[in-house]
Amino acid sequence: MFDLGHVALLILAVAAGFWWWRTLGLRDRALAQVRQHCRQADVQLLDESIYLNKIRLGRSKGLRLALVRRYGFEFTVTGERRYDGYIEFHGFRPRHVELAPHPFPGGGPDAADGSFGQRLH
Repeated sequence: MFDLGHVALLILAVAAGFWWWRTLGLRDRALAQVRQHCRQADVQLLDESIYLNKIRLGRSKGLRLALVRRYGFEFTVTGERRYDGYIEFHGFRPRHVELAPHPFPGGGPDAADGSFGQRLH
């Protein structure tokens, strides 16, 4: 009735559920980091949302192998145009936030475009 195959499937289902739960928590952490970064850069995060853009295997400086997740988002400076940005997590640690080239807040119509990226510890 309940054999080793069922136990293996149960363990696999529990592991998948735990991974999904941790991933949702990571998304919430990423959204909080993006909100803070946008506040510091004096830009507005649009739609108050982020989306999983890419998952890949990567190595840290210490050569530790982990999943690298990239979450994308959109922001605006003046409310007229949308710009893209992303945040990267190596495992469960934030690694990099980058905003696409955009005019700096407070600059006139001929303000130079520039990108704003920051490494996180």
